[in-house]
Amino acid sequence: MFTLLNNINHRVLSLWVSLLVLIFLTNANVQAQVDLLSTQYMNNQLLINPAYAGVRNSFSANLFSRQQWMGIKDAPTTYALSIHSPLNKRMASLGSSLVSYKSGPVQQNDFSAVYSYLIRLNHSLFVSMGISAQVNHFNVGLNTLELIEDNDLAFTTNYDNGIKPNFGVGAFLFSPQFYFGVSMPKALSSELKNEDGNNVLLEQSQSLFVTSGYAINVNKSLVVKPSFLGRMRFNENYLFDVNLQLLFKELFWIGGLYRSNSTMSALLNVRAGKSLAVCYSYDFSTGGKNSIGVGSHEVSLIFDSQRFIKRNRDRRFNPKKKKTKEADKALESIRYF
Repeated sequence: MFTLLNNINHRVLSLWVSLLVLIFLTNANVQAQVDLLSTQYMNNQLLINPAYAGVRNSFSANLFSRQQWMGIKDAPTTYALSIHSPLNKRMASLGSSLVSYKSGPVQQNDFSAVYSYLIRLNHSLFVSMGISAQVNHFNVGLNTLELIEDNDLAFTTNYDNGIKPNFGVGAFLFSPQFYFGVSMPKALSSELKNEDGNNVLLEQSQSLFVTSGYAINVNKSLVVKPSFLGRMRFNENYLFDVNLQLLFKELFWIGGLYRSNSTMSALLNVRAGKSLAVCYSYDFSTGGKNSIGVGSHEVSLIFDSQRFIKRNRDRRFNPKKKKTKEADKALESIRYF
């Protein structure tokens, strides 16, 4: 593997990963809010890694909803829509995402435009490098809170910082059975202060995401898919997800997840057609004191279609010695993930 990277685009890949680490280290002293939390990260990685754009080698759309702590008023809710696709006959891809997060009086809306470029390392190994441009909007609606004492002047104003720019970077290495990604979806910190500027009401800073997965073909009908996600920040506890799924005849998945904050999840994905899949997951506590996202529901609709793009053999996995007919039957994308 290392010999291959040294021979083909090793410098480019090293510089890209070094940029991720450099941005993270130079901003390590900033405290952060909780990052986007998703149990189904393996199905919608565009929200955490811009290099994922185009990796599925299809026009791909994901509609996502997460409802946390069901039964609790003003509990966190997240809605997201992401779309990405390769450009015809090119190694570049474009994408975009819209995320809306609300928790109590706090609301955050993010819009991202994504660009990625795919590099073939050999017949069945690619690396994608991506960058995103973002606009982030934060709002704290204090006047929506129910107060013990009415007419409290401190809670009569909404704090709105308007629109702030941001950007993200990432790299994604993958084969038909394996992937490894590293990314920083938000490279700049954001703050929301009160009117006099003395108090910081809301902060969002850098986090480094590392994700990996492998597909083990047990037989023609069964695939075992272990995967991993790590969210890493200085001055705070790291958060890790370990997931195991079973894929039956490429029709439905069942699996479970353990998160390092003492949360477990059950997952079920069903393919409703050639281009559509429905995904559901439920998070529950295992008794830890610091559990978050307990009693949480996630639902995703995933749409994948190659009808809207032209086939590009340079983006496909191919046998070492390929003939024309074999190339036409080559795997189109990393659809296991």
